[in-house]
Amino acid sequence: MATTKSISVLDDDTTLTASAGDHTSSVWTLTDGFGGELHIKITNGATGPTVPAQAQIQVSPDNSNWYDFGGPIVGTSTNSDVVSVTVNMPIGIQYAKVVSGSNTGQDVTIRVEGTEVTAIA
Repeated sequence: MATTKSISVLDDDTTLTASAGDHTSSVWTLTDGFGGELHIKITNGATGPTVPAQAQIQVSPDNSNWYDFGGPIVGTSTNSDVVSVTVNMPIGIQYAKVVSGSNTGQDVTIRVEGTEVTAIA
């Protein structure tokens, strides 16, 4: 069976500024598909943060009320380290976003992409 997939970039290598407030990605709309996968990558700079960055996936049935989906994905404080995670997004999820930040001392970069199954043939 063949599938058709579409890719959405929610955060395109966005800088999480040290000690700043949390950052919220774009909203990923999954209302026309069959679920998919969310890919999150947290990249430290040449000097790692004193407190690692975190990324919390949130989902919503109506793009208004948001609920945490699992626990936070936590980076490291190691210089130039990369933490990457892929999370399965079940068919029942309609909307998703990622709230990230909490790092202190140094900036960190986050990339978030979603791959949605839009057709099965």
